[in-house]
Amino acid sequence: MPVTIKTKPVRRSSTDDRLDADAWVDAALTELGAAGIDGVRVEVLAKRLSVTKGSFYWHFKSRDALLAAMLNRWRRRATLALIERLESGQTSAEERLRRLLKLPLLGERSASAADLELSIRLWGRRDERAQAALVEVDELRLRYIERLLQELGMSHEEAAVRATLSYCYLRVAPSLIPSEDFSMMKACEDVLLGGERRVG
Repeated sequence: MPVTIKTKPVRRSSTDDRLDADAWVDAALTELGAAGIDGVRVEVLAKRLSVTKGSFYWHFKSRDALLAAMLNRWRRRATLALIERLESGQTSAEERLRRLLKLPLLGERSASAADLELSIRLWGRRDERAQAALVEVDELRLRYIERLLQELGMSHEEAAVRATLSYCYLRVAPSLIPSEDFSMMKACEDVLLGGERRVG
């Protein structure tokens, strides 16, 4: 299936006409989501950004340095920044959990994020640094979900089990539930949050 890649406005530094480091990382993450880790090459990114490779080496010593920056950006954006957004409002634990469980199912941005995460998981199968980032992210996400479930009154043991099931749901639901099937989303959320609702 062909992949459509939306480009973002290119950011340049305030002191000269070179791209800033963030622009390279953004382009690399877009390429990673579309083509996998083997597609993240300096010459490919330079062509996409319409600059020479010299601009890249102004900010990064090597491709390996870029890969490290990519993992740091993804880890921050996909977990820490997300949790900060969920925690920023005066909402209940149940409302935060429901927002979290809906995120992978709604919108083109969510689909792009899922493509990127899949590429990172495939990368992690052959790269220890990527695997370490995945382990850290998975642990942070699971502990956050578990904490919210405990705020709903569940025991530590029940919250741990339901957090694991909820995380599995977050990973696979986009491939099983149509984005317009709000009734099914709600039914799944109710079950995962410990509700007594009977489905069917």
